[in-house]
Amino acid sequence: MGCKCSEYEVLELVSFVGKLYLKNGAEVYKTEEIICTIGQHFGYAVETFSTLTCIVVSLSGRNKDYRSKVTRINARDLNIQKLHLVNNLIYNIDKYTYKEFFKEMIKVNDNYFLEFHRYVIGCILVGMSFGIVFGGGKSEAIVGAFGGFFLSLTTSFFNKYGVNGVLVNIAGSAACTTVACVATYLGYTEKTSTIIIACLMILVPGLAFANAMRDFIAGDLMAGSSRLMEVIMVAASLSVGVGLVFKIFTFMGGVIY
Repeated sequence: MGCKCSEYEVLELVSFVGKLYLKNGAEVYKTEEIICTIGQHFGYAVETFSTLTCIVVSLSGRNKDYRSKVTRINARDLNIQKLHLVNNLIYNIDKYTYKEFFKEMIKVNDNYFLEFHRYVIGCILVGMSFGIVFGGGKSEAIVGAFGGFFLSLTTSFFNKYGVNGVLVNIAGSAACTTVACVATYLGYTEKTSTIIIACLMILVPGLAFANAMRDFIAGDLMAGSSRLMEVIMVAASLSVGVGLVFKIFTFMGGVIY
């Protein structure tokens, strides 16, 4: 249900929801859409300009004066569960007052994180499964599982201390490549590349690339270009991590299959 909220309250709400939505993996054009939708629900004309790192919201007050707010986004992640919960709340926005709606959004923001053990298990399963999908056998599946395990530990450790995402990807790709090279050296497998590619699927930014294309299609060229550049940076960082370990491994006399 709508309510007579001040422009400051609505401005705070839409900025908060926009940041919550965008930093968890949503498209820029969709973020702008929900900001305007919420503002209109509470009786205000809202305009917004969003990029991957910043949201600018302008609101026309009841006295025809304008208010604006700039919200900085320092980090982005991928959390489909949070996006689903936000979408569900917006779909049922008529059932809430302003305070109830804001309280529910804060609850979504503060909860529903991916637990460490689930992340580790997921990485193990991905490394194992793609090891088979890409033509490997039992040995490749087992080594791929170990690669996914060490990749998850490495990335979790670096993320815990807020290390830059590029360095996290370099460290993660280096960790799984090291496992594959050691397994090759010990004679457990002769499909080094298969194992490495299987483990790297954990870090490949497939959804980010899809979102970039969706932003392009929606006509948001700046957001699409920014996200596409982010995808390229991730791919480059993965290549650096793999290449670094390859160089060290071959320098020490190892053979890569």
